[in-house]
Amino acid sequence: MAEPARPYDIGPLAASWIRSLRARNLSPNTQRIYSRASQQLREFLLAYEPSEADDRPAPTALEGAHGIHREHIEAYIGGLLETTSPGNAHQHFRSLKTFFNWAVDEEEMDRSPMRTMKAPQLPEVEVPIIPDDALKKLFGACKGKDFQARRDTAILMMFLDTGARLTELTERRQAALDLDLMVLHVLGKGGKERPAPFGRATAVAMDRYLRAAAKYLGRPLEPLDPLWFAVKRKDALTIWGVGTMLERRCKEAGIDHIHPHQFRHTFAHLWKVHRGDEDALMRIMGWRSRQMLSRYGASAGEERARQQHRELSPGDRL
Repeated sequence: MAEPARPYDIGPLAASWIRSLRARNLSPNTQRIYSRASQQLREFLLAYEPSEADDRPAPTALEGAHGIHREHIEAYIGGLLETTSPGNAHQHFRSLKTFFNWAVDEEEMDRSPMRTMKAPQLPEVEVPIIPDDALKKLFGACKGKDFQARRDTAILMMFLDTGARLTELTERRQAALDLDLMVLHVLGKGGKERPAPFGRATAVAMDRYLRAAAKYLGRPLEPLDPLWFAVKRKDALTIWGVGTMLERRCKEAGIDHIHPHQFRHTFAHLWKVHRGDEDALMRIMGWRSRQMLSRYGASAGEERARQQHRELSPGDRL
């Protein structure tokens, strides 16, 4: 009796895909997201068992009658929707669609199994902005003249003053910073670099941090050094290190947990409150679609509407 065919392993093909992403110089965070999606799909397919008698069996080839089909991907995405979140499922969907499109471009496949699939719908989630009193308490928790206090203050000031994403702000080297022009060159989505300007107060906080970092390391800073240093190991601070720092500082300040992305929404809200130019905001934030203008800072939209009504009230003009 012939042994049953083994489930198809997409691992080697996915490894080639990730190497192609590195060759295209995509951001490390994008590479991590894509790699995680392909690895988790690989594990799912290797352990796949039909739930119903008439369901497709586990794929034993990349494509063809026994290959990876739409039903397999739908089962995988459906599982993510049940066990994680719509946002996570949507991210995996986009990552895997990119993977299979790459496989078609490389002539490993004739057709993508996801070619007719639609991404899972994302519910509209309004990210809350950070209240002024919470910001004051947070910065109060970072007061001090030691290296860690100077570093944490500088990180928070840069978050608040640039609207940069977590990975854009964290995964940078010293050469990306220009204190004289007050600009940090960040690498946004799609590997596109843009200048993120910041103000005088942030420049002062950064200057203090850099001087403290040089003393902490016991040497001058070099252009290829990481922008942010961890306390214990004195090497590059990771995105997880920044998240841990923010969580700790929120506890010390006695405020609810703040996610780094809330700073981005808060920046957009404050820009709109003070009637900043929308085209300039799009450039600063690295947006290509004007739809983002309404999404960011949406949770405080009513507040902005009330403020403008106070200024433009037809009744008050009588």
